[in-house]
Amino acid sequence: MSKVIVLDELTACQIAAGEVIERPASVVKELVENSIDAGGTSINVEIKRGGITYIRVTDNGSGIEADDAVICFDKHATSKIKCGDDLENVATLGFRGEALASIAAVADVELITRTQLDENATYVHIKGSDVQEIGSRGGAKGTTITVSDLFYNTPARFKFLKKDQTEASYCADVLQKMALAHPEISFRLVSSGQEIFRTPGDGSMKSAIYCIFGKVIADNILPVSYEMSGYKVEGFAGVKDAVSGNRARQIFFVNGRYIKSKVITTAVDEAYKTVVMKNKFPFIIINITVPVKMVDVNVHPTKIEVRFSNESDVFKAVYRGISNAIYYKDAPVPVPVSTPKPVPLSQPVKTAGPVTDNWKMLFPQTKANESYVREEAAPLPEFAPAPAPMSDPATISTPAPTKDPAPTKEYAPAPEASQPEASQPEAPQPETSQPEAPQPETSQPEAPALLIKDYNHFTDGIVIGQVFNTYIILQYEDKIILIDQHAAHERIKYEELKSSIGSSDIPTITMLVPQAINLTGAEYAAYCENPGFFTDMGFEIDEFGANTILVRSVPMTLEQADLESVITEALTVKNTVQDSDEKIFRMACKAAIKANKILSQEEIQALLRQLAKLDSPNTCPHGRPISVEITQHELERKFKRCL
Repeated sequence: MSKVIVLDELTACQIAAGEVIERPASVVKELVENSIDAGGTSINVEIKRGGITYIRVTDNGSGIEADDAVICFDKHATSKIKCGDDLENVATLGFRGEALASIAAVADVELITRTQLDENATYVHIKGSDVQEIGSRGGAKGTTITVSDLFYNTPARFKFLKKDQTEASYCADVLQKMALAHPEISFRLVSSGQEIFRTPGDGSMKSAIYCIFGKVIADNILPVSYEMSGYKVEGFAGVKDAVSGNRARQIFFVNGRYIKSKVITTAVDEAYKTVVMKNKFPFIIINITVPVKMVDVNVHPTKIEVRFSNESDVFKAVYRGISNAIYYKDAPVPVPVSTPKPVPLSQPVKTAGPVTDNWKMLFPQTKANESYVREEAAPLPEFAPAPAPMSDPATISTPAPTKDPAPTKEYAPAPEASQPEASQPEAPQPETSQPEAPQPETSQPEAPALLIKDYNHFTDGIVIGQVFNTYIILQYEDKIILIDQHAAHERIKYEELKSSIGSSDIPTITMLVPQAINLTGAEYAAYCENPGFFTDMGFEIDEFGANTILVRSVPMTLEQADLESVITEALTVKNTVQDSDEKIFRMACKAAIKANKILSQEEIQALLRQLAKLDSPNTCPHGRPISVEITQHELERKFKRCL
């Protein structure tokens, strides 16, 4: 007996739908793409329970003729192409003819559509690929599609859906990308009766960016406009504060279609290579217009992956377009934060107090956290890094550091040096008496450097100073200890935030003027899903409408932090139990002092005192070491003073 059978049409459609319709956001994407192809200038999307129970997409496009209203739900039925040769010239977002058939196979679908010439609208009701009703009704020009009870007949797919608010955030993210790619269209999203966002549809991408990402981002972006060899790159590139800890705000379009591409991502990274810190990602939204014959969009049913026939030209166009924007002579010229400008020899070094603060003279006095300054420069060529080949993007040249001519006597004043030596026999006396017995072990130079169990060095060590405005230098007994100030403060903030969760008496600070924070639709949906996370940490936050929250009070440990960065960073993490720690990690990272920040003597001492109180001050929450030891014996070996 034959074991091979031909599946029935419904089962085949359900299997095919698994590739196209992954979650409610996939339905929104496919329906909105059809509305854009139909020439709609106003598209409204309404969802309930994250789109699981209800999705309605309404547009004012050309509509569907009555004879085609039922046929469009058939497999591979499309008006975008007619034969295989047309795949080389696809200019529309949809063309495969799978979306409506896949949606109808796993949901209850109602279609109301009317063209300009029709007197009445055509109504079609289809459920599980079976036509339930066909008729005519009153309706405005355009198309309205309502999708209910998604995956009602495919429980295997239904059980893998996430919480309602999580699915709503995915829908918001999809529609936001559509709005950015097509600023000439007015988009509106309503979730469970609440408007998430609305764009004006005035044709300006910056207006769409303002509506979605807020004023801070809109004020810190530069226009990108570049064209070469038939490739055109347009959009906006972020500078200054338009930087985040992930790529969520790096969005790329090809011919108005949202895509993911390693080629484009690499070009962006290379263009910003000397501008942003490592593991930081600038805000970037660009649309690349590519000749349709030079790109293949028929790679995957979701159409997110594409292939370019000439990846090198795409790389060059993106790289040069962004470089022109961020290095343009009339724009703020970015300077890498890792290479602060040295103090000129002709400029006297200012000291902030008595002789005890003279250690500061060892280091350049730059403004803390200043990443971008304006410099005089010769007129730039076609794009800033032109002298360098494309495989080695140019860096920003900085002047060579100059030696500080201050006399060495001031670096180590006699009172400072004599005090620790006088007190040394008393303080460490109990410690030196213990290791006398195992003397051979203490004499070994290769002892582990990171697993430090005696934390007295944080409070009893001599503070030598700060190097590269990032590392604190201590001398303790026969060791030099280097401490990463950001990693140390991050661990302190993490422990404070974690211990505050669930506490009944969290020290908080009420803000004199509540701070309004604009969120994206996805971030706002993520907040609405789990506002209790912030309440448990000591925040007092009110919803302020239109994707805005109002922060009235904050935990005392975040008093000096950038609240917008702290909150938005936490909202990029999924709302699951296992990811709650990751939220705290990221909040602590945003609240901690940064590298390249000059600290006063008092700030260093306060940081070390807090660090000494921790149970595990060896690593930051992400596992990076906080301190590293170099013994006197190791130094003497480097200078060949011993064998």
